Amino acid sequence: MATNIDWHSHHTAPEISDRIKNLIGKRPHIDALDSPDFSKRIREMDEAGIDVQLICQGAGVYADQLPSDQALDIVRMSNNVLAERLEGHKDRLLGVTALSLKNIAASVAEIDRTAKQGFRAVLLYPHVDGKMLVDTPEMDPIFAKISELNLPIFMHGAGTAQDPSLARLEDGGAGVAYAVLSDGEVAECCLRMIASGLFDRYPNLRIVIRSSGGGLPLLLHRFFWKHKGPNGERRYSEIFLEHFLIDCASSDARTLSFLIDKMGESNMVFGSDYCGGLDRLNRSFNAISAQSNPEHVKGFMERNSRQLLDL
Repeated sequence: MATNIDWHSHHTAPEISDRIKNLIGKRPHIDALDSPDFSKRIREMDEAGIDVQLICQGAGVYADQLPSDQALDIVRMSNNVLAERLEGHKDRLLGVTALSLKNIAASVAEIDRTAKQGFRAVLLYPHVDGKMLVDTPEMDPIFAKISELNLPIFMHGAGTAQDPSLARLEDGGAGVAYAVLSDGEVAECCLRMIASGLFDRYPNLRIVIRSSGGGLPLLLHRFFWKHKGPNGERRYSEIFLEHFLIDCASSDARTLSFLIDKMGESNMVFGSDYCGGLDRLNRSFNAISAQSNPEHVKGFMERNSRQLLDL
């Protein structure tokens, strides 16, 4: 039997939600299944057959929507609360470090600090205030530290589109931002990483993209442009498959079958999106259970996760 390692789960701490409410007047949503009592999470993992789960902050806790000093405060508080709740569960639950890209030096220190506490990955959003930073020299210290510690990156969309014209749409354009713009930002971010030569400088960087990779797997055939690196030219698609994986969260059976075929078995990991809107954890295996050989799928996802996390 495979060891099921869940790459995509969230925790929105009530105290973080309250703090953000005090700062901006709006409280981030807390999923109905979310709880500060992580023993409850462990019980649900046992019922679903999940052995290990990586936990990052809730999708609504996007610190860099705030001024830089407040953003850093939220990031440190978020990492501290998560570290406290992981105590006693570190054999089953792994922390994912939150960053503030408005505070690069402090975020480098935060990666160091949380890694010493046992955090095993780094959460990265694609932009800050609508601007991409991943292809700029300012970001290099963060990538250097991640590379030095050999940590994987978990790429998640922020869903905070800046276009003022969204305000004329229903719900302030939230349906457009969450359904399309968030994935577009993630896709652009990943390709900017390749085009800027990031992986020439840090060849050991590995990145897991949330929620079945958004639209990226469908676009893979368009990555025919060639990167001019120190060792010659390589297609973006080749570099993408060398450094990026996707989790299987949000996939139905047919979509998952397509993703395995398109991305390849070595580029898939298991993800549930627990406490991010999934509903019960036991639903997260529905798409895998419908494959012709579910244990084979679980097996290669486990191998990939063990390699990424050095387990």
